[in-house]
Amino acid sequence: WYHVSFTYTNRQDDSHAFYTPNAPIGMEPLEVEVQAPSHPFVVAFHLLFKILALTIYLFGLFVMEGRVSSPFVITFIISAIFLALDFWVTKNVSGRLLVGLRWWNDIKEDGSNVWVFESLEKEAIINPIESKIFWVALIVFPIVWFSFFLKQLFSFTGWDWAILCALSCTLQLANVTGYIKCAKEARKQMQDSLTSFVFSQALSAMTNQNSATTTV
Repeated sequence: WYHVSFTYTNRQDDSHAFYTPNAPIGMEPLEVEVQAPSHPFVVAFHLLFKILALTIYLFGLFVMEGRVSSPFVITFIISAIFLALDFWVTKNVSGRLLVGLRWWNDIKEDGSNVWVFESLEKEAIINPIESKIFWVALIVFPIVWFSFFLKQLFSFTGWDWAILCALSCTLQLANVTGYIKCAKEARKQMQDSLTSFVFSQALSAMTNQNSATTTV
């Protein structure tokens, strides 16, 4: 068994970490190599809704034309549903399990916004392949949607579709921004912890050396 610790950070509050106290002497857990867990179903759903939304956008009108009275409206609604599902899964599920990150925006009583980040301290249990899939999909799909947005915007005949592309860009860029900020904050938190540890060890060594000199 191993204990997973999460650190919660934001711009205004101090960070807090949950930890497990050291076991008594002689009762320490065995040191074993912990293999990074795999989440194939999470990876599948992380990609599924992105692919479905894009597929419906590209081919939904051709499939539904002549079969329903308003093919554009049906295509728009189905694509928007898949985009909303993708936003929720990426924000609340796949980011937490695949890269150990999670973010949200907290609105205070005075109306101010605070970015709140949650990061996994033990990066060793993150599967590197799943992490790469997460980041590549997170970055590539907004670029694809933005290219379609520009295409529809400058075609002067596809402004209805440009609205759907803009909706997709907005939702996916929100996740991109949140996770990039979260990753930077987690890296900063790790560097601060490392600096604090090195400083405390150096101070402890100096104190011990002074105590030994005084005793002599």
